[in-house]
Amino acid sequence: MRISVIGCGNMGAAIASALADADWEVSVYDKAAEKAEALAEEKSSISVLSSIDEASGSGAIIIAVKPQVLPSLYESLKEVDTGLWISIAAGVPLSVLEDHIGTENVVRFMPNIGAKARKSVTAIAAGSQVSMEQRELALSIAASFGSAYFLQESLFPAFIGISGSGIAYFFEMMHQMAMAGVKEGIPYPESLAIVRDTAISAAEMQKSCGRNAIELETMVCSAAGTTIEGVKALQDGGFASAVMNAVESAASKSIELETKARYGER
Repeated sequence: MRISVIGCGNMGAAIASALADADWEVSVYDKAAEKAEALAEEKSSISVLSSIDEASGSGAIIIAVKPQVLPSLYESLKEVDTGLWISIAAGVPLSVLEDHIGTENVVRFMPNIGAKARKSVTAIAAGSQVSMEQRELALSIAASFGSAYFLQESLFPAFIGISGSGIAYFFEMMHQMAMAGVKEGIPYPESLAIVRDTAISAAEMQKSCGRNAIELETMVCSAAGTTIEGVKALQDGGFASAVMNAVESAASKSIELETKARYGER
């Protein structure tokens, strides 16, 4: 089955590359032809389309363009025939996609930039007319570049807050912890590597045992020890509120974008 990807920016290129590595037949299109050609040079199994029309006949087409670019493509997309449309455009609801593309065979993906490392966490929302077979295809595609979760579309703003945008919060945390290591005498590259591996160890421990995060935190906090002092400093600094506010702010922005998309605003 051929999967076509429209848009070869950071996410589109990462997804196309991952799909090719997973042995899907992949073709790509980008208005900036040099982007598509550069990707095909990196992955010889990827073919380049000279127009959007050439995506017709694909088993699925992934729309990987920025939300503000999408309206300019609707007329062209209407002319393309495919079994399943997949959009990763943040803030563009299924109802808008269905209306403007002229089909109900549409699902939304909300991946994060971890797709570059085949570790994306992707939310999937499917329209009411999408078949079980199409849902399975969507899940299989998403699994090619990480883990995936079916969610109600109404929960996408929350998902963006904790994952789509949330991955950036982890990068910020990693950077600040690494800088704290620098302050204590560890050079930044080594400090960042230690923080990175610590983050991985925490995630893998929780994943392997399945225990609540607060239980695991309590395990590390010895009475009158170093860890509880650090945790107290986080609490005193408003860490919990900052995290909650970050998630809420990203979710609210997502809702704002979806509202504008429904009313044709950009």
